[in-house]
Amino acid sequence: MSRRPVRALLQDIVDYGEEAVATVADLDGDAILAERFREHAVLRTVQIVGEASAQILQVRPQGIEGLALRDAAGLRNILVHGYAKARMDRVVIIVRRDVVALVNAAKAALATGEDYE
Repeated sequence: MSRRPVRALLQDIVDYGEEAVATVADLDGDAILAERFREHAVLRTVQIVGEASAQILQVRPQGIEGLALRDAAGLRNILVHGYAKARMDRVVIIVRRDVVALVNAAKAALATGEDYE
């Protein structure tokens, strides 16, 4: 399997991150857990953001200035491997604070026009 370009991975962070934020909306953790499809949507989109972050770090171990890629990749690992320990109320906070910040930073990185490959 060939690696996707960093620019495409940054766009994944934007697209899936925005979807995670929209899916969380103004709901709390209990409300999200009450809707199984919404719960799955939130967790999956956040996992994709983390996986895209991890893939960027494979190509650019130094990361990209202003992007908390290691934090996002770490959260992905927790959600995938420690899913039973993940608390939705905590995921909601992370989406609203950290995913929003990561999306904004990824948009800014894309806007620079830098060729990341």
